[in-house]
Amino acid sequence: MFEGLPLVNYYEVLKVREGACADEIKRSFRSLVKQYHPDRNGNNPWAEKKVKQVIQAYRTLSDASRRSHYDRMLGLVKGPSGAELKKWQDSTNSQVRAVLLDLLDSRGRQALKSYDCLKRDVKGFNLLSYFSFKDFIDCTFLLAEECERQKRYTEALEFYEDAYLRLEQAARRQYLFDEIKERILRIYCRYLTRNTGPEKALTYYERVLEFELDNGERANVHKKMSECYIKMGDYYSAATYLNIALSLKPNLRGVQRICERLSPHISLNGLASKYIAK
Repeated sequence: MFEGLPLVNYYEVLKVREGACADEIKRSFRSLVKQYHPDRNGNNPWAEKKVKQVIQAYRTLSDASRRSHYDRMLGLVKGPSGAELKKWQDSTNSQVRAVLLDLLDSRGRQALKSYDCLKRDVKGFNLLSYFSFKDFIDCTFLLAEECERQKRYTEALEFYEDAYLRLEQAARRQYLFDEIKERILRIYCRYLTRNTGPEKALTYYERVLEFELDNGERANVHKKMSECYIKMGDYYSAATYLNIALSLKPNLRGVQRICERLSPHISLNGLASKYIAK
């Protein structure tokens, strides 16, 4: 962040116009440093402060990258004109449309890179402000898909869950709704839980249970939760979740193995008890 940006205009500090070239800035800088140097002003504290401000201004305006960023920041402070604002809006619209076109043309990496830049540079950026509802869902879905390909699973989930929620609220579930749900479950249950501890995995499974699942899906999630509790040494909770899973799907696969892991530690009852050899 530039020191004192809302209050200090570095062009005014260096006494140059805003479009000044590098040579103008250097000449003015050298002149002002001589003018305000403390040795020429009886070591007045005011002179020392003024020289520091001139140096800071020169460091910013003499570096092309820093100057470009500063000019953008200064423009926000001053406020764009109507024509400048229209030009900026048209440019942003074009960039957003280019994201979708890149996605549709299988240039996912470029699209995601462009999206990341828009998110960084446009305050309060929201895709839905630029697209029809269907195009928004398409774009969000394809961005999520690209994140998933790049193993950026947390970001993929943000896109998928945003699309899922909006489809749910709009009662337009016929379009990609089931596909998005399947991908959300896959990321939570397959990728995020793979290399994490049982406590964290449980939070992912609890999140999954917030979605609309059929009995078979819910049974599998409860079975996975049972396995997490076994790893944590909480055998009572493990047995409880296993029985919930069996109540949802009595012929659930993999139950025998879980029961064999539980039986040395706890007396199984309920539906799980039938899997213990008499």
